[in-house]
Amino acid sequence: MKTLILGEDLVAWTLAAALSSTGCRVYMQAGRLPDMASEAVEPDVLVLLEQQLEAGRLSLQAFFWQAAEEGVELLLDARDFVGLDTLLRDIKASGLPALVALVQPAPLGTTEALQEELHALPEASTEVVFWPNFIQAGRALESFTRIEQLLLGSNSEDATLKIKRLMLPFNRSQDRFKVVTPREAELTKLAINGMLATRVSFMNELAQLAASHGVDIEAVRQAMGADTRIGYQYLYPGCGFGGEAFLQTLEQLNRELNSTRPVTDRTASLLGEVQAINDQQKDLLFQKLWRYYRAEVQGRRVALWGCAFKPNTASVSGSPALHLIRVLLEHQVQVVVYDPRAAVNLAGYFDHPEGLEIAESPEEAAQGSDAVLVVTEWKEFWNLDLPALRDQMKEPLLLDGRNIYDPDEMAAAGWIYSGVGRGKVI
Repeated sequence: MKTLILGEDLVAWTLAAALSSTGCRVYMQAGRLPDMASEAVEPDVLVLLEQQLEAGRLSLQAFFWQAAEEGVELLLDARDFVGLDTLLRDIKASGLPALVALVQPAPLGTTEALQEELHALPEASTEVVFWPNFIQAGRALESFTRIEQLLLGSNSEDATLKIKRLMLPFNRSQDRFKVVTPREAELTKLAINGMLATRVSFMNELAQLAASHGVDIEAVRQAMGADTRIGYQYLYPGCGFGGEAFLQTLEQLNRELNSTRPVTDRTASLLGEVQAINDQQKDLLFQKLWRYYRAEVQGRRVALWGCAFKPNTASVSGSPALHLIRVLLEHQVQVVVYDPRAAVNLAGYFDHPEGLEIAESPEEAAQGSDAVLVVTEWKEFWNLDLPALRDQMKEPLLLDGRNIYDPDEMAAAGWIYSGVGRGKVI
């Protein structure tokens, strides 16, 4: 199937790599492949893209007129929502392909509205579906090729069959397809992210309660997760969740929810509270640092371990680390960041990063520092030589925003340690 993909983020590149690997002829409106350090790609995705480009199944620098000449059958719009007028213009320019699939979250009713506009065009037969992506940063290619759920919002049997055929290479052992109406699919995508965010924020509230009573939230988390009605996923308290796409989806869902409420209702919605709790959590590690040093933080040196919004990605977009770094710099704290992949992308988020350094290792970042702040739970942080590292610091203070260390073991090793809801309050 000849496919034109619009967008240049991780979702777009992952779709291009995976679909072209199945024999699709994929056209991308991009000048070149992203480099390894880019937030828009992951190592295995980039390797597959390079292979497909060499094989001739992937074409870059595709213009709309080229797509029209090639007879593109499917247009996948992987951009953040650009508005109906832009969508219509681009669909017309690509030669009115037989099928258009929107894969990014969109305001409720967008798919049906676009379908109505296209059906109003003379001799147009383009069908529009909403095909929400469940591509996860950090495991983008795996999450698409070994997909847990294939959700499609479609009112067209022909369009449904085309998407099913397209995904057959990744949907053979067990049929994971669920077909609903476009609006149901649009709301489902928003609702899933809202539920995941709610679980995390609920755990952060519980962690605060646990800390105030000297209770270890990890024991509570384990017991909660053992209940099959709850499970373990997204029950980890921490210093805030991030990811620009995820946060944008929550904001969109909150707008949709608020649009149904009476104008006189000024109470905060559940999701509004979820977002507010997350914003508070982003300040958690700074508040601990501030209290420990009794507000005398100016001129101190702090090691920040991890700045990616989640492990195994180079993306810092929407990361809690961005807020934390800004606050530290505003208080004249010297910040030394180590992240195995994402640190190189920090420069684009700070106009004048005086006081911000990039280290080549977690040990280098911690050397001579007044505190270590763990922000991203990269695997390489779990089994470091912490006793040796402690001796290189001015103060053996470790503020763990991801609860990767055991409080008792850290105390026995001579550390001043504080996690999120792990019993010791700083």
